[in-house]
Amino acid sequence: MKKLLFKIFLMMCAAMALVFGISRVALLILQKQNVTDPVVSYHITLISGALGLILFALLLYIFVGRRLKAVSLAVNNVKDGNLESKISIKGKDELSELAYDFNHMVDRLQSNEYLNREFVKNVSHEFKTPLSIILGYSDLLQSDGLTAEEIKEYSTYINNEAKRLNSLSEKLLAISRLDSDNFVNTQQLFSADEQIRNIILSLQIVWTKNNLNFDAELPETYIRSNRDLCYLVWQNLIFNAVKYTPVNGNISVKLSEEKNWLIFSITNTGNSLAGKEELIFQSFYTSDSSGKDKGTGLGLPLVKKILQKLGGDITVSCTDSTQFTVRLPLT
Repeated sequence: MKKLLFKIFLMMCAAMALVFGISRVALLILQKQNVTDPVVSYHITLISGALGLILFALLLYIFVGRRLKAVSLAVNNVKDGNLESKISIKGKDELSELAYDFNHMVDRLQSNEYLNREFVKNVSHEFKTPLSIILGYSDLLQSDGLTAEEIKEYSTYINNEAKRLNSLSEKLLAISRLDSDNFVNTQQLFSADEQIRNIILSLQIVWTKNNLNFDAELPETYIRSNRDLCYLVWQNLIFNAVKYTPVNGNISVKLSEEKNWLIFSITNTGNSLAGKEELIFQSFYTSDSSGKDKGTGLGLPLVKKILQKLGGDITVSCTDSTQFTVRLPLT
């Protein structure tokens, strides 16, 4: 408030200078005319003081009052839903900084409103597609004269899309919880290597079916963070590697400590993500839009959001193979 107070102080000085100047000139005129009545001098001083107060109030309104009124009007406009309202920035004081911050806030609100509209549109589309498939094949199942193979095929499509809808709703719920939780408990001490080992074993039926070679270096590693959120990170990354590694491919998982950081890396055969490194962390983006195993496009965005909450980060590298590297603070 120093700059604004300094301006107000200058306005007071200007008003006082005017009062002193007017009264001084008036008294000099009276002296020349040999008017020495103290009552006249008193009234001159009183009128000069009143004019000084009026001038100070006028200056205060011009340089402070009008700008505060503009801020109040803009705030009310935003409150009523008008996100186009902006404040004209004048000067270099605290009110100017307030106007700048307000305009920046409005820009962010406009951006969030656009993103929310896009998010709702994408969610609607992502739910509509599997629902349409489920409805279509369920109608076909009601047809007469279907063979056992056709019934099995249609049921498989319905089952796959139902699983996709379930996964989509679970991840949307998880993202929503992360957005709404201002506080995440990161004081749980647990074994990261045990979590990762259990996830690999739970997917063994999948990677053995595709004849994948799984190499895991998991030394005993304890971390103080959030147990459930870390589990989601490992689960999504390992599941994606198993899902997108071609038959007879290789998957390598490594866990290590570097100073005060836990380093988790997972590398799999194939470079289908080459050139898409930035896109894969966008909601609803899927690298493969075809096939019955199409993903939700929310797994990696969820992983990135979790890591941001936990103070970590994730990077991806695509050369002859694809590698994801996660860094998390050990405490």
